[in-house]
Amino acid sequence: MPVPLPAYLGPACPRCGVALDATLMVAGEQLCPACSKTFQATPFAPPPPRGPRVETMAEAGPAGAVACAQHPGNAAVANCTRCGVFMCSLCRIDIDQQELCPACFDRLSSEGVLSSTRNRIRDYRGIAVLSGVAGCLLWILGPLTGLLTLFLAYQAFKQRRMMNESGGMAPLIFAVLLGLIQITGGVFFLWALVST
Repeated sequence: MPVPLPAYLGPACPRCGVALDATLMVAGEQLCPACSKTFQATPFAPPPPRGPRVETMAEAGPAGAVACAQHPGNAAVANCTRCGVFMCSLCRIDIDQQELCPACFDRLSSEGVLSSTRNRIRDYRGIAVLSGVAGCLLWILGPLTGLLTLFLAYQAFKQRRMMNESGGMAPLIFAVLLGLIQITGGVFFLWALVST
């Protein structure tokens, strides 16, 4: 059975175990004031602890505390925007103007509802413009490519509204105009071929 290590109390001499003053240490060879033996050391200042402060139920007191649904010993600091469950500062996930519990965050991110967690987004605006330009080169397929361009522009409008984008209207209007030009030009081209 392994012997448990004692808790870390600060820097100590590796030879005799006497506690050393960390403010007096410099990088390189050190001399222990107790045993007079040398050793190598590199002092460093650990970063301050990050993350939210977790208030326990005991600290919050009986009057104003509600327990977290996942951590009964922690006091709840918020409710989940989606399901309403109480959550402590460890559980709370602030994303897209919502406070979510881990279960709702996992579900919404896997469904693709949270725009901040998406790692692949189909750019319908760019595809619509590309389809509009390519369709103008193939007048014989104009009615088909024009309808495709209008469909892609419609999808781009929906995507823009869903993602709360504030710009990018000029390329969409350009794609719609190209789609309409393709349809009318393609129909005229086909009519000209059939009538001759």
